[in-house]
Amino acid sequence: MTASLKNKTMSISKILFDSPGKIIIKLDDGRVFITPLKYFPELKTLSVDKRKKYTIVDDRTILFLFSNSVYHLEDFIGLESKWSQR
Repeated sequence: MTASLKNKTMSISKILFDSPGKIIIKLDDGRVFITPLKYFPELKTLSVDKRKKYTIVDDRTILFLFSNSVYHLEDFIGLESKWSQR
């Protein structure tokens, strides 16, 4: 079975950095994804205060003020190659 995120109603409601070394992504439907920052070296180098300066675009894309990278919900749940298929 191939994993995908074709559910267009899935959207990020909040991003937290309460656990050291992890990013917590809460979705509007109540699901929570916790991902180690070791997979995102650019975010890991930012202080927690700088990580908290983000914008959610189109419900599933995250832009951090102090990062040049663009992140998608799929990046944080292991489906980074699938984001363009939504």
